[in-house]
Amino acid sequence: MRVAVPLYIHSLMLLISLFLSPFSTAQPLAMKIAYAEYEPYSFTDNGQVRGIEVDVLNEALGTRMQIPLQHSVLPWKRVQTYVRNGEIDAYVAVATPERLSYAFASEEAVTFGSVSVFMNQADPRLEETSSLSLEALKPYRIGVTAGSGWAKRNLNQHLIQPAYSTSSLADMLKMKRIDMIVENPYIFSYHLKQFADDDFTVREIPVAGQQLSLLLFINKSSTFADILPVFNATLRAMKEDGTLDRIHARYR
Repeated sequence: MRVAVPLYIHSLMLLISLFLSPFSTAQPLAMKIAYAEYEPYSFTDNGQVRGIEVDVLNEALGTRMQIPLQHSVLPWKRVQTYVRNGEIDAYVAVATPERLSYAFASEEAVTFGSVSVFMNQADPRLEETSSLSLEALKPYRIGVTAGSGWAKRNLNQHLIQPAYSTSSLADMLKMKRIDMIVENPYIFSYHLKQFADDDFTVREIPVAGQQLSLLLFINKSSTFADILPVFNATLRAMKEDGTLDRIHARYR
């Protein structure tokens, strides 16, 4: 004799079978990280997000901590807005009180930066100078990358001329429209091969007291806000085993 199975039991059994099916297993939540277009730290190349920061985070978060990652390159103001609003989980930047108001920051640096002045080698000014203070830059016309937060904070009383690319700044220096370029030397050196020639060479003078640590910022409400202690330990291990040095060497 067949016994009729109540409809609600049949439906319950179907739901249980779907829940236990391997095809219904939820994919792990990806951590969304956004960057500015800022070679060699972060940039797009044939649709792929690449750069020093990207490689460091892929190794630390993706490979060693097994966190799925989703990278994107966006205008810098939009990156900060999206992380502030919680639409994106994280970005890499220099610590400021405003950023720390809505995001937790790592103790260990993802990478480092500094600031130098670059002048035409033929310019006789400042020939004997081994380093410069910010105050010493005031008499000069200074070229900076448009949107530079560092320039906004530190050169607000200086005569600055923004440009949208490092190569544009180099052209302005060649044509003597500016006296110097102020830039992270790692970035400038990376681009130098693109516009250097026999008739135009530059010399570098470091700006004193401008060593910058670029930290990982994670929105305080993010699902990943509690990973920073493990992330810090992972970066220390990468420093000790030489991984960070090897990543930087790829972009020299």
